[in-house]
This record gives sequence, C-alpha cells and structure tokens, in this order.
Amino acid sequence: MSSFSRRDTLKALGALPIAASASAQTSTQNGKKVLRYAFEVAETGFDPAAINDLYSRIVTSHIFESPYGYDFLARPYEIRPATAEGMPEVSADFRVWSVRLKRGIYFQDDPAFKGERRELVAADYAYAFKRFFDPRWKSPLVASLADLKIIGMAALRELALKGKQAFDYDTPVEGMRAIDRYTIRFEFEEPNPRFVETLADASLYGAVAREVVEMYGDTMP
Repeated sequence: MSSFSRRDTLKALGALPIAASASAQTSTQNGKKVLRYAFEVAETGFDPAAINDLYSRIVTSHIFESPYGYDFLARPYEIRPATAEGMPEVSADFRVWSVRLKRGIYFQDDPAFKGERRELVAADYAYAFKRFFDPRWKSPLVASLADLKIIGMAALRELALKGKQAFDYDTPVEGMRAIDRYTIRFEFEEPNPRFVETLADASLYGAVAREVVEMYGDTMP
C-alpha cells in the first residue's frame, strides 16, 4: 500500500511496471529489465478523488489497492480478490454488498503513522469513497458516484453544501459501513449488479488512510 506523500509517490513511480505501448522503450540496468513509458500528456495528480484523466489513472492504479482486480491473462478475463479475502457476498436483489478484507496488509510507512505499522482496515475504503462526496476536493467523479445511489451519501454531501460547513466523515452512513474491523458493507437504493467492477478499479477506488490526508491536506500531489 502507499500513501499520498509526494516523495514516496515519486519513489514509487521509478519502478512502476506500467503497460508497454508503441512509445515505450526497454533497457537493462544492473541486470534488471527496465521499462520506460512516455505519456503524450502529463499526469494531473495522484489523488484519486481529484483526478479522472487517463495518464494519472495509469499511475494511481499502481499505487493504490482496491479490494478486487482484473486477471487479464485469464480467458475470458476474470475479477479476482486483491485485498479482499474472497469474492463479495451479494444479496439476491443486488442491493447489499459485503466485502471482507484480508488481515495483515499494511500501508507503506509514512510520518503520518507516527512510527507505527498501519494495517489496512474496512474504514479505509469507507473513507476513500466518502472523499469523492466531500466538496473540498471538487471531485470530477462525484456525479458518477452519486449515480450508484449509496444510501445516505447524497444527503451527507448536501448537508455540507447547504450548511457551508466541513464534510463530516464521522457521521454514520447507512449505505456504507465498516461493520467490523475487516468488513465493509455497501447498501444501494436500487439494484447494482455490476458494483464489483467499481471495487476492481484501483486507479480510483483504492484504500486511503485518513491520517495521511489529514497530515498533508492541500499539499498532496
């Protein structure tokens, strides 16, 4: 796992196994294969809540981890657990999704964690999703997330907008709850049979540690 530290992010970028294209070049350094990939346009940032362009998402997909991921070598391709312990439990009407995480996954060390190892927990995914609804970040994806109709999320955003106050991350939301340390449950107003595809998009919906965001704030890349 990684955090929002610009220094750590740039370190990570030096070794990213980004997919090759016609503009990529390979070479060998110290016996290791190195892939260099040229973007046609510069990335705009590395904060998932604040980006939506292709090149930034190519990078963030290698920094953050979502509960699920795509196995593109399978025929046909498959969605498989990444940080999740198994595939989600889904209600018959596709309105309730429960995801249980593996234990023992840790974020990359960061000063925000004050020298302690920081384990990935269900609340990190709940926090990451809530950030898209926080007016502070002006997320270009808030409309898309609103279309999912997670119960209670639109109302929480509206409260912040109308009251011109800070978004309250601590207010319980019926449709997105960490029901225990390692289990997160999503509930929707309408059936959402393809939600697993959202949960498999690491470029946008990876876990985020609240301590890191609160420490770096507007200085995040």
